[in-house]
Amino acid sequence: MVNWRKMAASLQRRRDRPHLALLSWRGRRRPRDASRILVVRLDNIGDFVLWLDGARAIRHRYPRPDHRITLAASAEVAAFAASSGLFDEVIAVDRRRLGSDAPYRRALWRQIAGLQAAVAVNPTFSRALMGDELIHASAAPERIGLRGDTSNQTLRKKTRTDRWYTRLVDVPEGLHEIDINAVFARPFDAATHAMRPRLENAMLSRPAWLDDMRDYVVVFPSAGLTAKQWPPERFAAVIDHIRAQTGWSTLLCGHTSDADIAADIMRRTGADRVHNMCGQTTLNELAGVLASAKLLVANDTGAVHIAAAVGCPAVVPFGGWHFGRFLPYPAHVDPPPAGVQPVFVPMDCYQCDARCIFPRAPDDPFACLDRVSTEAVWEAVRPIIERA
Repeated sequence: MVNWRKMAASLQRRRDRPHLALLSWRGRRRPRDASRILVVRLDNIGDFVLWLDGARAIRHRYPRPDHRITLAASAEVAAFAASSGLFDEVIAVDRRRLGSDAPYRRALWRQIAGLQAAVAVNPTFSRALMGDELIHASAAPERIGLRGDTSNQTLRKKTRTDRWYTRLVDVPEGLHEIDINAVFARPFDAATHAMRPRLENAMLSRPAWLDDMRDYVVVFPSAGLTAKQWPPERFAAVIDHIRAQTGWSTLLCGHTSDADIAADIMRRTGADRVHNMCGQTTLNELAGVLASAKLLVANDTGAVHIAAAVGCPAVVPFGGWHFGRFLPYPAHVDPPPAGVQPVFVPMDCYQCDARCIFPRAPDDPFACLDRVSTEAVWEAVRPIIERA
C-alpha cells in the first residue's frame, strides 16, 4: 500500500535541496563568530544520556566564557539537556515537523545559519538526514562528524551527506555506544574514557508526590516501537511476584500516551499498591524517581540508561535488534555496570537492525523478545530484591 503522505514529504524535501544548498553557499561567505559552537544531537533520550560525557568533552575543549555552545536537540530531550548546564543555548527541534513541514524546516535551517558558528559538531554514529542538513545549513568552516553506519540512511544518501563535513572520524562498527562516544570525544578531551552514564546534579528533581512513597519499584512498560514492547501481562506477573515477596509499591511510569498500557497492567494486578504515573514526570523528575527506587523493570528505552546513571538496578527484557550497541553494557566501563541486567534468549538472527525475518501480528513483539519468559525476568529480579 502506497504511503502518500510519506511520498509527498519526500518530494518536498527534494524540492528543498536547492534552498539548502544556496543557504550553505551564502553562509560560507558570511563572517564567522569564532566563539560560537554548534552541536547537533537529534536522537532519542537514551542516546543523549549515553553521550553526556561526550558533551562534557566538547565543553572542555570550548570553555566559558570564551565560547558559547548551542545544542540542537530533539524536543523530547531539549529541557533535560538544558538543565545539565553544559550548553549555553538549546534549540528544541520537532523532528516530526522537520520531516514533513517545509516552512518549519526552512525556518530552522535559517535559524541555524544565523548562528554563524565557527565549528559544527554532529557526534551521532547512525546519522540521519535531518541532522546532516543542520550541519550543512550551518556553513561552519569546521564541520566534524562520525563516518558511522547506514542504519538511518541509504548508502547513496550517506555518501552525499558525508561531503557536507570537513572531517569525519572513523570508528569501527560493532562497538558499544559508550565506546563510540569515547573515541569521538578524545580529540576534544584526551582524558575521556569509557564510563557508565552519569547525570549532572541539576538534572535530577523530585516530584512532590514522591514524598508519600517509601519502598517502591518502577516499571516502564512502553517502548518506542510496539514490536520492542514486552507483553503487559508479563510485566503484571513480575509485579505480582515482587509484591508477594516484598510488599513494595509499584510506579508505572512513561509518557501520557502510555496510560492505556499502564491501565491494562493495573487491571491484571488488581491495582493494589500499583500507581499509574504515566505522564506525571518530566525527564528530570523521572531521574529523581529512579534515584530513590529499589529497582527498575523496563523495556529497551531511555529509562534504562537514566537508571544506570543514577545507580538504580535495572532488569530489561531484551531482544537482539541492536544487541551489543546499547545493551548489554561492556564490562570494561568505569564503574562496572553490574546494575543493568538485560534478559535475553540468543538467536542466530541477532543484530538484525529491527528487520525481523519472522512473521508476527502488528501488536506482537519481535520473536526474540517474545521468547523472554516471565520466569527468566523474575530470576533476574529476585536476587536484586533479596539484596535490597
